[in-house]
Amino acid sequence: MLVCDKCSAGITEGSKFCPQCGDPVTDADRVNIPVTDNNIANVEISFAYSSSQNFSKAVSISKNIPSYSVKGDGKSAMHSVVLPITEVDLIINLYDLVGGWKSSKMLINGHTATKKELTYYGVGCFRSRQKAYNPQQYCFGERDYEVNIWGCKRLNMPIYEWGGGWLDYGEFDKSGVWHIDKDRIKDELESAIKENELCPILSRKRVLETLEKLPRTIDPREDNNWEYRTNYEEINGTFKEVAIGIKPNIKNINRFVIGDYEPNWVESFQDDGVQSVGRISVDLNSKDNKEGDGKKNRSDLYGSIAFTIILFIAIFMLL
Repeated sequence: MLVCDKCSAGITEGSKFCPQCGDPVTDADRVNIPVTDNNIANVEISFAYSSSQNFSKAVSISKNIPSYSVKGDGKSAMHSVVLPITEVDLIINLYDLVGGWKSSKMLINGHTATKKELTYYGVGCFRSRQKAYNPQQYCFGERDYEVNIWGCKRLNMPIYEWGGGWLDYGEFDKSGVWHIDKDRIKDELESAIKENELCPILSRKRVLETLEKLPRTIDPREDNNWEYRTNYEEINGTFKEVAIGIKPNIKNINRFVIGDYEPNWVESFQDDGVQSVGRISVDLNSKDNKEGDGKKNRSDLYGSIAFTIILFIAIFMLL
């Protein structure tokens, strides 16, 4: 986290303004300002005079923002600022100051919005992403139930090592080849994208390109990126293993990810590898059993000593 050179408040990496005082981020704050994405939503906050002690603070913060403007005179003047939604921390702090006034209004891309839209849905997830240790991996999932190839875990379409979920959208043909129902997958993706469209990281284009990159047909016998998902079913009175779907080879699944970043999920599935480090064994035997074990150990020790003495005497006599 960066530190504001004016008020010493913490600044999230990538922000252009201090969330506490509104001072623009400069080299003094040790930050590199990223290139602005034209698709990022704009947020406008406007407010008029209020007897609240927060009014002077709100005006002071707003004046630090280049988009600040005032229309009208005196107490009827309307103050407003426009910020990209990537400055969500600053937007929330400013809205917390003025949001309770009758004169205040917040618009996102020209539509009336509430604070909930900034703290939940895609924007709230974006705030968490910016504070994550590895922001890119955060979007692709850091836990096995979040792993996804779309670059957004809030689309709620993870890809499980054991298959299932959206990978079940399809069917086998008579030769054992799986045909993916991409139309159904696209329909669900579009709905989820719409719900999280305010996230400045989420790219509909990239998500749909990822879907297009997936094969329409999968034959696990020919493609080692996939395996059959099987189950035992009774057939003519005998239980046999039959294919009921497909599942991915989790080590290779990131080959379908669009872009330069290659997420790594292997460790999150290695229960007996990574997560077992530091595991200890606990003796659950009763106290009596432990005492018995102790007597046995002492007896074994005494027997070993006696054997050593006899062997030493035998060697001495031979000499």
